[in-house]
Amino acid sequence: MLGKLTFYESDDRLDITADRARILPALRQHLQSSGRDVSVTPALGGTLGICFDAEIAGEKQFLKTHLPGADTRASLAREADVLLRLYGKSILLDRFEVGLADGTHRLCLLMPALAPQPAPIAPADAAAMARECSEQLANWRPDNLPSFEHYLAATGRALKTLPERGLLDLASAAETGRLIALLAERFPKLPRALCHGDFGPKNIMLQGMTPRIIDWEDAFDGIAGYDYLYWLTFMENRPFLQTAPFGRSGLSPEIERAILALVVLLKSYLAVCSGAYLKHAVSPQARIAEILALR
Repeated sequence: MLGKLTFYESDDRLDITADRARILPALRQHLQSSGRDVSVTPALGGTLGICFDAEIAGEKQFLKTHLPGADTRASLAREADVLLRLYGKSILLDRFEVGLADGTHRLCLLMPALAPQPAPIAPADAAAMARECSEQLANWRPDNLPSFEHYLAATGRALKTLPERGLLDLASAAETGRLIALLAERFPKLPRALCHGDFGPKNIMLQGMTPRIIDWEDAFDGIAGYDYLYWLTFMENRPFLQTAPFGRSGLSPEIERAILALVVLLKSYLAVCSGAYLKHAVSPQARIAEILALR
């Protein structure tokens, strides 16, 4: 989520469609240089995705690169490092550079084409997947990893913007602020983990019958158990909020509730920054009030 917040808080946003079109010829040239039959087409999924579907020598694969800039390149490089740690070369088939006409270069990752989950995942399974990733990554941290403090800082901007826009009442803003202040106070003593940062249904894919957690570019140094709570806040998982919000993260219910409030606040703020909230069926006020009502 942090990368999306940075992008949509900017007043000078890149035209992603145009950028994708600039990269496509360079990708094709690089892949065809091996003499194999290659087909590359844009993959339009993802909020900030510069992604492509490819067929190379008859095999379906997936290509991913990044927006211009050192920070986005570093995020993709971190994702590559995490994927190698978790899955070796079964997921990260190759990483390479392509040069563009303007003299800049982009890092690219080549991966197999994975399949979406055929059915919703149960909360216990999602919690187990998140926990297994944390255990595999253990105390390893890639260079220049963002920290949870970046998210805490963003909540201040969110708590200012949403009430100003009439999208969050003052009582809900005050209670959300109290929970986030509690979380900031307790954070130094909470168990740490390398968090995915966007652990949602679309980022849990299948390689054959084996689940793979992809899209680690928003990884950050955070709180163990955060990823499961983040997973709960997706609209398709909303029914689980009433039955499975507490007791699976290893954290106290008070901290679980505070993390849920932080995530939904920032998701609502992101939707306002991007304009997506105008199409949402559930308002920021309703989403945040639902979290505050959990007991």
